[in-house]
Amino acid sequence: MPAIPAFLLKKLYVKGSLKNTAAGVEFEIKNTLAPGTIVGAAPITIDEVAYPLADTVVISSDVEQVFADVSPDHPLTFGINAVITLRLTGTELAPGSHQISIPVMTKEAGELQIEVKDIL
Repeated sequence: MPAIPAFLLKKLYVKGSLKNTAAGVEFEIKNTLAPGTIVGAAPITIDEVAYPLADTVVISSDVEQVFADVSPDHPLTFGINAVITLRLTGTELAPGSHQISIPVMTKEAGELQIEVKDIL
């Protein structure tokens, strides 16, 4: 059972942020709960398609980092009210509704699974 209820985790996702860009698909999460430290991740899935961590870029404070590089030795600090952009490089989504799953491992709360729907 997750330490943070699913309805609170959904609030981390910035509704309406899903978009296609020249670099790939992007969306945002905003920390409105408490300061956190991301120490790992699993592949993000959109409509049950998993995207490799090596092709996922996390942008925080204008610094880009490959999500596969986030680890206990190289954590990603996620302060309160901080916004992180996640980019799935080299892909594009069709217009319409999409189911997004963002699994992360945090130092403070363990494994979290953010499950949301957004429209492109």
